[in-house]
Amino acid sequence: MDESVLRQLRAEASRENYSSMARLAHALYENGLSVPEVMRECYGVDLPLEFLVLAEAELWRLGLLVVCTDQPWRLAVPPARGGPLAASDPPDGTEPKLLALDPDLLPLVFTLGTNSPSWENKEVLCYRLSELAAGRPTVFRLREKTTRRDRVKRRGDSLLTVLEELHLEELRETERLMDAPDDWGVGAEDEHLEAARELVERVEELRRKVAAREAR
Repeated sequence: MDESVLRQLRAEASRENYSSMARLAHALYENGLSVPEVMRECYGVDLPLEFLVLAEAELWRLGLLVVCTDQPWRLAVPPARGGPLAASDPPDGTEPKLLALDPDLLPLVFTLGTNSPSWENKEVLCYRLSELAAGRPTVFRLREKTTRRDRVKRRGDSLLTVLEELHLEELRETERLMDAPDDWGVGAEDEHLEAARELVERVEELRRKVAAREAR
């Protein structure tokens, strides 16, 4: 692609407008850049290895207790795998709203689970660009309707650490409910417990994949 076209796409790209970011990412892939290189061009920092592994594994398809944001996940899908999608589907005002609150945030996922906040004011997990620039994949949390920056709190050392904690907590809650009389239907106990254990194992397998990549 002509360099002048790339310059124009870079100038037009705004994190508040998913489609503009998708156009830039697609052009960068066409110019032969890899996923890590495209992410750096789009966000100005290197995204951590855990993000790259989770994107390759298509986190949004794994059935974990999270809902992925559009960015940066959709931009990390190269054309060979059908991406990046041209537009958010459906359009969601959450990400632009969070960016208006604090542009240093990079929203990643909304949490689910028994003890998660209600969906009407869901919890959002984010990286910070400044932390990523310093080589730290620290994760922060806030509620979707938060209007104050001081409500953004540190949640964990990395996204995988937080995901592991979230799913272990869900497993413990499932075990607690199993011990409570009349809380489950007949035969439901083993089914729910096995499902919770399976989700923990999926997260642990992702952690093993990251560790294997780090050891290369």
